[in-house]
Amino acid sequence: MGNDYYIPTVFFTLFFVVDPLGLIPVFIAYLSGYEKKQRNVVILKAIIISIILSAFFIFLGNRLLLYLGISSGSFLVAGGILLFLISVEMLFGKQSEIKMHTYSSGNKEDVSVFPLAIPMLCGPGNIAALLMFSSQNSGDIKKQILLLVISVSVFLIALAVMFFSKVLERLLGETGISIFQRIIGLILSAMSVQFFINGLRSLKVIT
Repeated sequence: MGNDYYIPTVFFTLFFVVDPLGLIPVFIAYLSGYEKKQRNVVILKAIIISIILSAFFIFLGNRLLLYLGISSGSFLVAGGILLFLISVEMLFGKQSEIKMHTYSSGNKEDVSVFPLAIPMLCGPGNIAALLMFSSQNSGDIKKQILLLVISVSVFLIALAVMFFSKVLERLLGETGISIFQRIIGLILSAMSVQFFINGLRSLKVIT
């Protein structure tokens, strides 16, 4: 992946996978049972946990793949397939069953870890994307740090969306959110196919 395309490719991939705007209705449902101060604490905890998890997979993910005997090419193929499945869900307006875990707003259970951090913000798709980019960096610490910075920026956008989820829902409406989700689903599907092709090339299956 050329340096000129690295930052936008990583940013848009992670942003599309996390899909903070598409999760606005879900954020509202999970956070509606909290008072403002408690709600803010839950949101901050969810973001911090997501960042810590991302850092783990960025800096130790490649070692984990090597330990398991998984090549970067194989993970690109697997990650491409997973991201394609996520894009299909977006295109057809479906929320993943994992992300749609039911929650009663009357329950004061802390939802910062589950389901806000895992799997809504830092789910399988996001982890797969981080591992793909991390494995491609080949131990380049500068690119690893850049990957973490981009990942954190995506989570900060998600932080803002969660804080202003009710306002954004009123502004965009169900139709606006649905249209946006389908557009990013279409783009993500094309990107996932490219990851799949890059993985096959890395494995020398195609030239």
